[in-house]
Amino acid sequence: MSKQGNHTHRNARAIVGRPSRAFFASAGSLALVLGLAACGENPFDASGEAGGQSAADEGQAPSFGEIQQDMFSAMLEADSVTITGEVQAGDADLDEYFTGLDEDAVGDLSISGALDGTASEMTFAAGDSSFSERAVDGEEYVQGEGYAQLLATELEDVAEVEEAFIAELIGEQWIQLDDAQGQVFSAEDFITTWQQELDNEDIAEMTAETETRDGQEVWVYSSDDGEFVVAAEGEPYLLELSDENSHYVFSQWNESQAPEAPEDVITLEEISQAIAEEQNGETADNGAADEDADQTDAETT
Repeated sequence: MSKQGNHTHRNARAIVGRPSRAFFASAGSLALVLGLAACGENPFDASGEAGGQSAADEGQAPSFGEIQQDMFSAMLEADSVTITGEVQAGDADLDEYFTGLDEDAVGDLSISGALDGTASEMTFAAGDSSFSERAVDGEEYVQGEGYAQLLATELEDVAEVEEAFIAELIGEQWIQLDDAQGQVFSAEDFITTWQQELDNEDIAEMTAETETRDGQEVWVYSSDDGEFVVAAEGEPYLLELSDENSHYVFSQWNESQAPEAPEDVITLEEISQAIAEEQNGETADNGAADEDADQTDAETT
C-alpha cells in the first residue's frame, strides 16, 4: 500500500469506530425517553403507608408506595425479560443520525435477553430506518441501514467515499465493534432509569385497582399522566407502563431468550481497509486520466 494509502487507512480506521459509538450514544439517549414521570427524590418514600395490615392482605390492591420497593427488587433480581414499546425518534435523538427520519416519527423499540445486557439484543425501527445492537459472549455487534450514512459523513474530512460504496460494502452484515463493553442498552438500564425518575407526588395521586387482564390478576395504578400494571400473583413484576407519549410491555420474565452470535460479520478493520483501497483506486484512476489528457494535449500541439 502507498504512503497515501497508509495515511488514508489510519485516518479511516480511527473514524470508522465513531458512528458505531453513535449507535450506543443514541441507545443511551433512549433512557431520556424513560422519564415517564417528572424527576423527583427518594423514590422509595412510602411515608404514611407503613404499619397495620396491608391492602393486599385484605384482598385490595395495595398502594404503589407499598409495593414499589418489592417491585424494583424483584425486577432487578430477574435473569431476563423482554421489553417492547414505542419511542419517538426526536426524543431519542435518532432523527439526528438518520436522514429522512422525522423527529415526530414513532418507532418500535425492543429489548430482550439478559437483564444486564450482556447476552441481549436491542432494536429500534422507524420508517425506513432501523438499527440493532447485540451482545454475545463479550462481543458487541451493530447492524442497520443508517450506518453507511453515518460513516460517510464522518469520513468527509479524510476520504471522499460515496455512501453507496459503504452501503454495498456493509450490506446486511453485522459490524463487530472494537474495545466494546460487551453489553447493550439493557432492560436493567431501562428499569433503573425509570426508578430514579419516579416522582413521589405523582405516585401519591395514583389510584389502585385490582383487575384481571389476559387471564391474570393484576394491580393497576393510574393517574392523569399514565398507568402502571403490576402482577398481583407471584413476584410483583411490572407488566405494562404507559404515559401520554409511550407504551411499554414487559413479558417473558426469566424466560427471555439470549441472542446468538451473528454469522455474517464484518470488522471495523475490514471496513477501513476497504475504504483505503477504494480511495487508492480512485487516486490511481484520476492520475492515469490526467496522464492521458497530458499526452493528448502534447500530440495535438
